[in-house]
Amino acid sequence: MQQKKKLRLGVTGLGQRTRLFGKTTDYLLIIIPVILSSIGIAVIAAATGGISNDYVTKQLFALFLGVTSALVLSFVNYEYMFDVRVCVALGTISVGLLALTLFIGKGRGNVSWIELNALYMQPSEFVKVFFIITYSKHLDSVKDRINSPPVAALLLLHAAIPTGLIVLQGDLGSALVYLTVMLAMNFAAGMSLLYLLGAVAVAVPLTPTLWSMLKPYQQRRILVGFDPESDPMGYGYQQILSKRAIASGGFFGKGLSNTPVSDTIPYNHTDMIYAVITETLGLFGAIIVIVLLVFLCVRVVMTAMRARKDVAGFACVGVCAVLIAQTVENIGMCLGVLPVIGITLPFLSYGGSSLLSLFLALGVVMSVSRYRTKYFFERENS
Repeated sequence: MQQKKKLRLGVTGLGQRTRLFGKTTDYLLIIIPVILSSIGIAVIAAATGGISNDYVTKQLFALFLGVTSALVLSFVNYEYMFDVRVCVALGTISVGLLALTLFIGKGRGNVSWIELNALYMQPSEFVKVFFIITYSKHLDSVKDRINSPPVAALLLLHAAIPTGLIVLQGDLGSALVYLTVMLAMNFAAGMSLLYLLGAVAVAVPLTPTLWSMLKPYQQRRILVGFDPESDPMGYGYQQILSKRAIASGGFFGKGLSNTPVSDTIPYNHTDMIYAVITETLGLFGAIIVIVLLVFLCVRVVMTAMRARKDVAGFACVGVCAVLIAQTVENIGMCLGVLPVIGITLPFLSYGGSSLLSLFLALGVVMSVSRYRTKYFFERENS
């Protein structure tokens, strides 16, 4: 009898944990990215010659790893992630990975990739998640003194180390994303806008010097990015074809098996994926993609607002900044209004490192959502 009672208690406990899982899991934070990733895989297949190719296989594997990692991470109380020892370890790993990439990295026009047995990993994508965690911890520890010049200087140094290493790799696109994340998180923590105005005031006179430090191809890419027709057979070639593909899609698109324009775009499955989306799925599909991304960002912001700890809210703001920065830049590249600087469209562009790192970032957000319950006698700023 006692054994049966224990068995019933065990089943009851399991049922309670299952119901708790259902109540505390923000399903939209995983469902929306999976829908976006599925659209991305279908479009990647259309851009690379069919469903049976290495691009699709690798992206499916990255999706499986990403979803699994996000769900596992969501069960880890985020307070462990923001432990000082964990943050120091993540910061050390970040600097080590980025420094190593400078010596053994590969890439087109940069050295951002590390080859691992025929697979390529982009460390800056994973360091992006580490940076959000460590910078959130730093902000939380100085939030009451954030407008003190020495504190602001140390925050700038924190962000400048990984960003500077990425600039040295030649990856200006990722460096701009890091800068956007830093600014968004500083704003969320209450940093005065006077610091931003001061930074602009300092940067403007230094612009000619900074411009001269860029390589000629980087300068040309930036200039042509705002006017693709000025170099139609060179740096403007991708964007001109991208705009043609977007215009040819109509409202409902040509279908996934009919991509005559976007098939001619170099790197159509990565940088220019939005052009393929618009040609195959039309304006309707392109709008659906934007709506899903916007809704995901809103969900992340809502999680930040409901977070029990400030450090968790800062991290959610950082994740949202990544999504917004990459979406705006990628779509801007495809529309021919922003320079082509190699930024992926979140969850849609081909790239295992990008996809996996984004799901890891959402795993942090899901953990914040799951562990947002306030405990008795808990001090909010402890």
